[in-house]
Amino acid sequence: MDKFIKRTRTLLDNENDENIPSPKRTKKEISKVWEFFKKGSNQTATCLKCGKVYKTSGNTSNLMQHLNTAHLESVQNIPESLSPCMDKFLKKNKQYENGSARKATIDKAVLKMIARDVQPFSIVSDPGFIDLVKTLDPMYKLPSKTHLRNVTLKSEYEALRVKLQDILNKVEHVGITTDCWTSKANEGYITVTAHFISSKFDLQSAVLSTDKLITPTSHSADTIAASLKIILSEWGLLRKVTTIVTDNEASMVKACRNLELCFAMLRTYN
Repeated sequence: MDKFIKRTRTLLDNENDENIPSPKRTKKEISKVWEFFKKGSNQTATCLKCGKVYKTSGNTSNLMQHLNTAHLESVQNIPESLSPCMDKFLKKNKQYENGSARKATIDKAVLKMIARDVQPFSIVSDPGFIDLVKTLDPMYKLPSKTHLRNVTLKSEYEALRVKLQDILNKVEHVGITTDCWTSKANEGYITVTAHFISSKFDLQSAVLSTDKLITPTSHSADTIAASLKIILSEWGLLRKVTTIVTDNEASMVKACRNLELCFAMLRTYN
């Protein structure tokens, strides 16, 4: 009897289960990371913005890391409600990778601020400035003053030099102003600034050089003239200089007279 009752209950339970609709399987949410990547063969994914290829290995963590460091501006435009996993990933206190586009952009902005406001490179080590930058962008880490001076500054200088050289190549006539001074170590320095009319008929000025004299301990007219000649030759301006403006210091005046003869000879052979 007990066996019969148990068997009957089992049959009834099965019948009831058949009448209960099975729960619908929810569709697995597709990560919004695939708006920026294209799936490839052998579990690879290609970034649609820069073409870099990554192994997916069944997850998208490394793809998110790439977006986070290289294309942060684009990723931040994704609504939070549409990409909760990515938003959670981005909120982690990570730092931009060295060489990423975002870090390079901010490094240049810091360098530009230092140059424009005549600040020392050591400002990147000041606690107050560090706190300010961290508040503005927690993912950005300031470079060291050595890196900023020897790497970022050098790279930016070379880029600007090429741009200025292209402008000067199209100029027919140039006037220069120059002056010398002596350091505490008794070494002579000279600065040369070029002034010219641009193709848009605007008066433009550009510092060509601030450097030691070719013989730093000699402040003679010959040394000054030779230093000026080297600087102007490097910029291809020897045949284009029409006027030199300086103070009335004797060695400087004599150096300009020596250069005037040099310019006259160049025009003769031009």
